[in-house]
Amino acid sequence: MKFKITEDSAQPIYVQLAQQIIIAIATGDLDPGDQLPATRVLATELAIDPMTVSKCYQLLKQRGYVEGDRHRGTQVASNLPIIDSETITPELTVALAKGLLQGLTIRQLQELCQTIITHFRPLPKASTKI
Repeated sequence: MKFKITEDSAQPIYVQLAQQIIIAIATGDLDPGDQLPATRVLATELAIDPMTVSKCYQLLKQRGYVEGDRHRGTQVASNLPIIDSETITPELTVALAKGLLQGLTIRQLQELCQTIITHFRPLPKASTKI
């Protein structure tokens, strides 16, 4: 699994990494139960501070995407969280507004959404609502 960090992004590195892990789960590159790289290993691969990876894993754990501890390591959660439309709507609205403000038409945004959705796969039943 390859992750890409953009140093000059406005998003903190740990958030970039967390978002890429969530996308990897949604696309099927990571499955529930899959082991994530150890903090130090991933930090070395990405040339970032291990605390940044740790902060990413902690954020994902708080949101229900990963589980584990120091002894077992970090795995993709067996029971992924359920997020209702009320929770996701603000993030999606901002993303679409940014596209519109950058000059994309509504039709282009619709096509882009459809293209992105085709890369996702249905997951087994999620377990908890966050």
